[in-house]
Amino acid sequence: MYTFSKQIPIIATPDVLVCGAGLAGIGAAVAAARSGARTLVIERLGFAGGFFTAIIGSAFDGFVDERTGTPVVGGIVFEMLERMGVVAPGQGPHLRYNVNGDLSFVEMHPERVIPRCDPERFKRAADDILIEAGVQILYHTQVTDVVARDGRVETVLVSNKSGLVAIQPKTVIDCTGDGDVAAWAGAPYEKAEPLQPMSLHFRLAYLQPSFELRRRCAAVLAAAQERGELGLYGGPYPATFSGRDVYFNATRFPGDSTDPDDWTQAEIAGRRDAWTMFNLWKAELPEFADAYFMASGPTAGARESRRIVGDYVLTGDDVVNGRRHDDVIVLGAWRLDRHPPRLSGYHDIPWTPPYDIPYRTLLPRTLENLLVAGRCHSATSEALASSRVTATAMGMGQAAGIAAAMAVSANHSPRNVDMNALQSRIVEMGGILEIPHADEVDVGDPRW
Repeated sequence: MYTFSKQIPIIATPDVLVCGAGLAGIGAAVAAARSGARTLVIERLGFAGGFFTAIIGSAFDGFVDERTGTPVVGGIVFEMLERMGVVAPGQGPHLRYNVNGDLSFVEMHPERVIPRCDPERFKRAADDILIEAGVQILYHTQVTDVVARDGRVETVLVSNKSGLVAIQPKTVIDCTGDGDVAAWAGAPYEKAEPLQPMSLHFRLAYLQPSFELRRRCAAVLAAAQERGELGLYGGPYPATFSGRDVYFNATRFPGDSTDPDDWTQAEIAGRRDAWTMFNLWKAELPEFADAYFMASGPTAGARESRRIVGDYVLTGDDVVNGRRHDDVIVLGAWRLDRHPPRLSGYHDIPWTPPYDIPYRTLLPRTLENLLVAGRCHSATSEALASSRVTATAMGMGQAAGIAAAMAVSANHSPRNVDMNALQSRIVEMGGILEIPHADEVDVGDPRW
């Protein structure tokens, strides 16, 4: 054990501090700033975007009711699609969409819009929306520790090129994914045993995507594993940004993203396995004759780690039964997508109806000026298999940002925010709180 003391400069005293600029963090920071709060967002990488940019992904999972293609998450999600040129301004709420860019969904519903997000376009769009909202941004800045007293976060210690510095906000929104701020402030949390595996995505150029290609890639991996040439893998799940390239969600590493050794090994093993898969396909499939290994994700992604215990814990029963709640702040709609940590290939992903995510799942027990948003919100491991995804996280963040700004304005805890006023403001900002009518009910897909 090592003990030291040091005078640490206070570099900012914002109304709202958002920790993490992934999907939830973007939603939170923009919503808080637009609601009148002086807002600072910090991010450990040099860009915002989380899953879309740090991991390389294109899927706005949870965005639509799969039965109809009708959006269930609005607001900033629509605006980001507009800023990337996917839809025209104002057109978003009136279209029907594929669930995501996965090739199976695209071929099932070719008439629907693909809510596709290119990483570089998303980085630029994220910078623009944050700056235009008046958010102060600090990239290359990571939460290091938290000082909490009497049930309140007093100081958040961060590290960057200035060294170890302090931020003293009125309210904090933890969008770190792993719930770092909440956990270090003393909030209770849970972890599943075992956790869903981590994955490193990779992108291949000069490759034409199709569902038939997915089948052929899967067959090659299964045969390679049987020969002992490949270890644990998932899917593979290919998708495309441009129609001329394919990125693969296919590596699997059983580990805990809050453990530095596990995260390191997930990166190393992910790169090794990605190149193994690419070389296998290159050797065995003619479609890969001109394919080029373009990039792996800047970081391995985690599906699940700490789940903060809040005033309400979302359950699997809530999800599968489409349960309604009086304090709904965003709708969930993704399948129960729970990746097995020790099995390869495809897994069952049961369909769920749209369901309510309560505001209470954003409120950690024992803390008064802290909200959480994204995959660290209060849910059971089963429920998180659905609620952890991108569009849902951005909707949670938007609600958390509005609530934080309201709490600062009224000089009280987010726990005491007027729910009717919060829900009204969410709807004013384009959020969706009513489950859309389903005129299509066939959600079976034998190709899972």
